[in-house]
Amino acid sequence: MKLQNKGNHGGKRRTRSPHPGVYLQTRLLPGGGKAVRARYADPDTGRLVYDTVDLTALSTREARRDWAIRKSQTLARRRMDLAAGDAKRTASGLQKATDAFFEACGARLSARTLERYGFGIKRFTEWAGRNGVRNTEDLTPARLMAFHGVLVSGGRYSVVKGGKRGARTASAARRKPVTINTDLVSTKIMLNHWRSLGIVPQLSRDSIADSLKNLPVARDQPDYMAPAALRKLLEATLAYDAETYIETRDEHRGKGSPGETPRNTPIAAYTAFLLLSGFRRGEALGLRWVDVDLDAQDRDGNKVGEIRLRAGATKSKRARTIGLEVSPALRRLLVALKPKARDVTYVFGGKEPYTADMVEAARERLMEKKYGAPAFCWQLLRSTASTYLACSNIFGSATLFLAAKQLGHSPQVAERHYAGTIRSIHREVRTLEDAMQIAEVIERVVQSVASPTKGVPAR
Repeated sequence: MKLQNKGNHGGKRRTRSPHPGVYLQTRLLPGGGKAVRARYADPDTGRLVYDTVDLTALSTREARRDWAIRKSQTLARRRMDLAAGDAKRTASGLQKATDAFFEACGARLSARTLERYGFGIKRFTEWAGRNGVRNTEDLTPARLMAFHGVLVSGGRYSVVKGGKRGARTASAARRKPVTINTDLVSTKIMLNHWRSLGIVPQLSRDSIADSLKNLPVARDQPDYMAPAALRKLLEATLAYDAETYIETRDEHRGKGSPGETPRNTPIAAYTAFLLLSGFRRGEALGLRWVDVDLDAQDRDGNKVGEIRLRAGATKSKRARTIGLEVSPALRRLLVALKPKARDVTYVFGGKEPYTADMVEAARERLMEKKYGAPAFCWQLLRSTASTYLACSNIFGSATLFLAAKQLGHSPQVAERHYAGTIRSIHREVRTLEDAMQIAEVIERVVQSVASPTKGVPAR
């Protein structure tokens, strides 16, 4: 009798699965229907994954078999990529990664910069939530292109009337390209931060740049204030500083004469300082007396004064020195402001500096009909100083280089944006107040600081 070798399977031959690693499981539902799910191991994490099969799309056994074959091949290719050295994909929650980004930036960026980043990144995270993007690994160039389209076509955020401070809501008004670009830049900074951490495996530096391209922006010449507008502004600040209460409670009780108590925090000296120095608002607010040397000399031994800005006090994080010889009136203003008390720390303030809210409130009041200042912002004063410095002959043949150095940007920026804007400045002018044609009113500002006359409005 001839024996048959049945092996270990009792005579039954094992049939190899056409989709190894992917197992289709069918179970009956209590209502009489059935459900099918696929079980497989994720090549990156090693965890078992259960995917419910859509029986509407895959209604027959053959269709589900073909789907499982394709899934098995996809998993096999991924295992080969990992064996070849490809980095494993992780599951990094989008919100958790966003919070970690702001935490990492908090140590090196100012609160104002982080707030500006927050506007654009908030739009990105809201879009991601609406479109099912839960992990950073889910981000692809195609999805970034979709976000770009939504960002460009979306409306502005407007302030909620009667709402909490800082509360904003979407409106139908179109957003300006400059604002859109600002949001795009902040989003790209975060995506590249994630790229360096390896948690956006489907994105590269080029794909991020290509998918989130900035919009073209028309670049006009920088705004600046003409001499007449500057004189009007400084006149308004003098009137603002001279305003007093008619009579305070203490004055009514006999403590002092009526009309001696100033109504407003002085703003004329701060305005004149920004205009003649080209400082940014934050740089001026944080300026300390230890950074001011009123006895510094120039090459000829003349006492001209200088300000040394620390790297931590500047936007660019680069220290710079500002010589006051460009504006003798600026040195006289600082001499008048110099306190006799030793415990005064800040040039504008005292032990504590002026706040951004304080000077912003003063700016808005100055533009009221009562004072009549022309429309302006503090950045416009810096732009005005930059324009007059770059267009005058104060520094001679080294005008662009030294003007850029004083203002804290590159000579290329000074040449591209400011040079040639004003052509009416006489070549013999050697001080900034003369170039602006405000020497007389600046002198009145200096006198108002040196010997303030209470209750007498500026003429």
